[in-house]
Amino acid sequence: MIDTRSKQNYLHGHLPKAINLTENEILSSQENELGLMPYNNQLERIFSAYGLKRNATYIVYSGENYDNSARFIAQAAWIISALYWSGIKDIYYMDGGFEKWKSEGLPVLIGNYSLPKSHFTIEYNPGNILAQKNFLLWAIDNENAVQIIDSRDRKEYLKGHIKGARWFYAGDFLEKVNNYWIIKPKSTIENLFLKEDIDINKSTISYCQSGHLSSVFWFIAKTIFNRQMVWSFCGTFKNLQKQNKVPINIGPIC
Repeated sequence: MIDTRSKQNYLHGHLPKAINLTENEILSSQENELGLMPYNNQLERIFSAYGLKRNATYIVYSGENYDNSARFIAQAAWIISALYWSGIKDIYYMDGGFEKWKSEGLPVLIGNYSLPKSHFTIEYNPGNILAQKNFLLWAIDNENAVQIIDSRDRKEYLKGHIKGARWFYAGDFLEKVNNYWIIKPKSTIENLFLKEDIDINKSTISYCQSGHLSSVFWFIAKTIFNRQMVWSFCGTFKNLQKQNKVPINIGPIC
């Protein structure tokens, strides 16, 4: 099990035999862009240090950001995407996270838990997870083939977004119960997609400022809707703006 919360919160209580691996430890700076997926050799070193094995089953959970649904799920979705990118397929998300577990009176361990170091190797990277810049640029010119989703909040989207991009905030996949967040029913999400004119059956690239919120859209599309042709952009919208690489619209989509 992987607890994606901060070290401080983890040490105060976590699921038994859960290690603590946060999104801040799975970050890389490439071409002056922050918050990107690390290179394979970096991931191998990180996962080896934490004792991960490619053929193991993983349960990933979060449990912070009680007032920010997007950050609540993004913590776990980013780790899940890194595991999947590294060739691990047997991965589960624990809906509701640590607080739901604790509220149900289930056992909690205080202090640190670690696994013996391993020798983690990446044999290949799946093609249906990260969209590189050239693919995104191609998709912009072929909007009938691929839809583009902006996963940032509405305010950021209206200030400027990729031309033709639909908007769907990563946090809108969740609903709050007591002091934790759970994923909304599939039918509710389908209605939200319909409202925003999003076709879940269409090939899709999601983007944000760092790949973390966009990984949420990838995660939901893959796990809830079993969609394979969905990618999270490996880059930042801010850098695309600086490089003047893509046409930008301001305001709602026309």
